[in-house]
Amino acid sequence: MEPREYIPVFLEHEYLKTHDGLTPAALELVHEEIARNPAQFAADDHARALVSYARTHEHLMRELDRMEDLPDDDFDRQRERLFNETRQAMHEIARTDQLCVDAQLVDILLADVPIDSCLNDLMKLEDAVRTHLCNVPGFDLEAEHYWRESELDGMDAAERTRIDPIMIGWLHTLEAIAQLSLASARYRAAADYARHVMRSQGYDNRAVGTVLLALARLEDEEHFFELSHEAGPEHAIEDSPWYLLGRTLLFYKLGRRKNARRALRDFATRCEGGAFFLLNPTYLTPYLPVRPAPRDPWDLSHQAVWEADCIIVDTPDFVTWAASVDGIEEASEQFAQRYGF
Repeated sequence: MEPREYIPVFLEHEYLKTHDGLTPAALELVHEEIARNPAQFAADDHARALVSYARTHEHLMRELDRMEDLPDDDFDRQRERLFNETRQAMHEIARTDQLCVDAQLVDILLADVPIDSCLNDLMKLEDAVRTHLCNVPGFDLEAEHYWRESELDGMDAAERTRIDPIMIGWLHTLEAIAQLSLASARYRAAADYARHVMRSQGYDNRAVGTVLLALARLEDEEHFFELSHEAGPEHAIEDSPWYLLGRTLLFYKLGRRKNARRALRDFATRCEGGAFFLLNPTYLTPYLPVRPAPRDPWDLSHQAVWEADCIIVDTPDFVTWAASVDGIEEASEQFAQRYGF
C-alpha cells in the first residue's frame, strides 16, 4: 500500500478525534487539505515520522523511474548512490520513531546483504511489530481479520486496519518475507506468510498470487485449485496472472502437457504482455516495500512472471517449451511491436 494511500487516512483520523461535529463541507475541506499538505496535520513525532517517510519514499520511487532509461553503468552507479542515501534517511526516521515500521522495512530491503541475512532482519522486525500489536486494544492474532470488532468502537476490521500505519507496516513486512521466501525457494514458508496477509481486510494486496505460485512449485494440485475456488471475489482469481501462470507451471511440472498448453494459451490471451515477459525476462524495479499498484496494462503480468522467475529457472526447458507452443511467440512479438518493447 502506497504511503499516499494510508498516511493521509491516519492523519485525518487523528485530526477528527479532537475536532468532532464538523459539517460535511468542513470534512471535505480537511480531507483535501491533508492530501495537499500532510505535514501541517502531523501533530506528534509519530505523525511527523510518517510524513517524512512518505516524502523519502516518493523521492526514491521518482528517482528510480527517472533512471530506467539510463545506460547500465550510469544506472548502477546512480542507483547505488540513491539506495545509500535512502537507507540513511530511513535509518534516521526509524531512529526518531521505532514505530514507523515502513521506514525500518525499506531500510532492510535496500541493504546490500545476502538474502538470508535480509530475511533474518525482516523476521526480527516482524516479531517486534507483532509484539507491539499484541498489546494494542482489540488486536487479536486469532481473530478472523486480526481485530475483535466488539472492541473497535463501531469500526469494522477493515476500517481499523486502514487507520493504523503500524498494522499496515506489519502486513507489508509479512508480504516482504513471503516474497523473499519465494525467491529463495522456501515455498511453504512463502505460502504461510502470504496467507497471513490474505486474512487482513482494508488492505489491498495480491498475496494470494504468492500462495498460488508456491503451491504450483510444490505440485500441490489439490490445494492450488482449492484456493482458487475458496478465495473471495476481492482476489479476482480467475483473471489473476498469478493464477493463470501458476496453473500453467503446475500442469507442466505434473507432466500434463496438453493441459499445460491450454493453460499457457489462456495466460497469453488474458494477460497483457504475459507471453512477452515469459519469453523475454525483463527487469522490474524492486518492491519497496511491496508490489506497487499497476500503472500500465501489462504491469500485473510482468510482476507475476518476475515473481515466478525462481520457479521458471528451476523448471528445465519450460521457457523453451513455452516458445514452441503455437501462438506464443507471435503473441510476444505483437505485444513488443504494439508497445515498443
